Amino acid sequence: MNFVKTNREPYRFPMLRTIEIGLILFLLTVGCSNSDSDSTDDIPDQQIPGTIVGVVSDPDGNVYPGASITASKGKEESTRVTNPLGEFKITTKSIGPHNVVLELPLSTEALSSTEISINVKEDQDARVDFVIQPKSVKAHLNFGDVQILEEIVDKDGNTPTSPSEPLYAANIFDPPLGLLTAIKAPDGHQITLEEFEKAEGKLDVHCNGDKSYINVALEGMIPNGTYTFWLAYLNKTRKVGEAIDFANDFVFRTNPPVGASNGTENIAVADENGTISLVFEHASCILTDEVALVIPILYHINGKTFGGGHVPDTEEMVHMLAYFQ
Repeated sequence: MNFVKTNREPYRFPMLRTIEIGLILFLLTVGCSNSDSDSTDDIPDQQIPGTIVGVVSDPDGNVYPGASITASKGKEESTRVTNPLGEFKITTKSIGPHNVVLELPLSTEALSSTEISINVKEDQDARVDFVIQPKSVKAHLNFGDVQILEEIVDKDGNTPTSPSEPLYAANIFDPPLGLLTAIKAPDGHQITLEEFEKAEGKLDVHCNGDKSYINVALEGMIPNGTYTFWLAYLNKTRKVGEAIDFANDFVFRTNPPVGASNGTENIAVADENGTISLVFEHASCILTDEVALVIPILYHINGKTFGGGHVPDTEEMVHMLAYFQ
């Protein structure tokens, strides 16, 4: 309705007429209210919404926040994520049989089913709990078929093939691109392909509410070498060794470090035998935030670290990669 301004004086109703109009409006309002109430009673399928509640945890009782849960019945579907206590609550649009499905957090497996049928009843909580188990993730050498950065080269900038060949790290991000830096051990000798390829091991991650614990078990690393661990979140899954588009596939422009954001807690030093065995702690569950996660393990050629920001190409090389997805 459009309201138009005029110069007319407003018409003033006599008091009696005003009372009559007020009474008519009151009767009309009451009539409409009763009519609406009666029509609601005529809806045969009206039901009080139901509630599905539960928790996502591992066998030790550690809870997993950020896990996605979907409840469905026919075309009706509702999705929620678990809170910091690993709990979820879904209010359904109807009662009756529903399917409840867990989207597994990164690199975990279900010890219970990931899909459970439940009967939602009026005025009751239908409970569905999911039990999951983190899987160990192999750490892969950044070399050969797995190498996502053409970084490990010989003195001519080519892929090394001889076990005794000394290795160089090529500049990938910093100018001058392609600059070669000799990869040296703390004792000053240059690392050979044979030494580089000794590295192996695994990582596994357990979450518990607003924390995660990254268990590192590596051997064959450069003896007494300094390493750092980073969180390279991806917006799509990638097979091990599959090319990664550095401009579009990463969630963050700068990959955050494991542990504190200032990079003081992502450092590990291999022992004299090249073994790294420790547990990192991070202030969130790193398994559930994004589509995929790669943890690059950087070797610092001169033993220096650079906090939570960019590490110069000439100071590091990626020794290993662990894929969580």
